[in-house]
Amino acid sequence: MKDIKVTICVPVYGVEKYIERCARSLFEQTYDALDYVFVDDCSKDGSITVLQRVVDDYPQRKPFVKIVRHDRNRGLAAARRTAVEQATGDYILQVDSDDYLSLDAVSLLVQQAEETGADIVAGSQHIISATQTVYRQDRVPQDKDAYARSLLIRKSIQGVVGKLFRRSLIIEHQLFPPEGLNMAEDYVVMPRIAYYANQVAKVDAPIYNYVKYNPDSYTTTISRHGIDCTVEALSVLETFFRQVGNASYYAEAIDQAKLYNKVTLYTLAAQADYAYVRPLYPEVKVWRTAIELKHKLLLTMASFGLDSLLFRIIHLFR
Repeated sequence: MKDIKVTICVPVYGVEKYIERCARSLFEQTYDALDYVFVDDCSKDGSITVLQRVVDDYPQRKPFVKIVRHDRNRGLAAARRTAVEQATGDYILQVDSDDYLSLDAVSLLVQQAEETGADIVAGSQHIISATQTVYRQDRVPQDKDAYARSLLIRKSIQGVVGKLFRRSLIIEHQLFPPEGLNMAEDYVVMPRIAYYANQVAKVDAPIYNYVKYNPDSYTTTISRHGIDCTVEALSVLETFFRQVGNASYYAEAIDQAKLYNKVTLYTLAAQADYAYVRPLYPEVKVWRTAIELKHKLLLTMASFGLDSLLFRIIHLFR
């Protein structure tokens, strides 16, 4: 059987401290049929210099490494799109440049793709903070509609990183986040990719190492602009899933998604922005919607303006 070719796609911006570890984990993969697209989004630090030095240490990989530079800083969503458009593999694998892969990650993902014919193969993660490493197993229902619904209501990992995607699926349906949507850019595409997939599969192993101690990461904090991006992402998803052929299957999930979106925003936002989050989705009734009791209580507390108490509770359990 001809080897499945995989392109690893990596956006690069401001990761001088992390890019070497990331790149070495990619070049030392046990799988051979790989090429690489790194997108320099006009990084102002020495990230690309470090990357080029590391590439020189792997002469067998060097001919298969492409570094593409944007002519201006365009943001994470655009960098992801550029990488996919420049890719040549049958499958793509997105990796953030401050994270890294286990060395058998691609081999394990490809094995599942070969055995199942899946358009998406997900793996589990290690979440690495400054004080601990936590194993996070993804929830990936075999039914692709159930997976899309689970992604929509945030019960499956929404990130595109660490997942194997059939590239033709992304290109054919133009499943890219809007440029400038640099928060929730994964959320806006993952449920739609799952919807169009013929088959999904998973690897029950921690193939991706997600680093949470980079203070410059997009997911460290959420700004007012980030809140707007997250709301916009769900608006795009709502429009999409209200128009699909089996829209009735997703109708309740859209209301659930709105409330879980609000919980997510309270969790990530500064306390000063709670008043900005509070008026969102007034059409959805908290106690009539099938979400977890703890989240109903948090949203009720927020509706009464108990911001200080809500903030303390959320951060006590983060």
